[in-house]
Amino acid sequence: MPFLFTKTCPECQEEMELITADDAGEILVYECPECGYQEETRVPADDADDLDEPQPADVADLLGEDDADESFADPDEAE
Repeated sequence: MPFLFTKTCPECQEEMELITADDAGEILVYECPECGYQEETRVPADDADDLDEPQPADVADLLGEDDADESFADPDEAE
């Protein structure tokens, strides 16, 4: 997720600079060089990239390898 390197200081209206961010980019710290005001901003995590959620199961995993092979076999060959 892109984030801003500068933003307006709420105290003196000058330009604050990004001074640090965590590895994931979820917590940003800005500091105003004019008045020294600091602000910590939390960036919401992007849910589209979240791989911790359960993923769709593979058909072979649901049916078992033997069942998966039989379910896709030609019905005429089974006789």
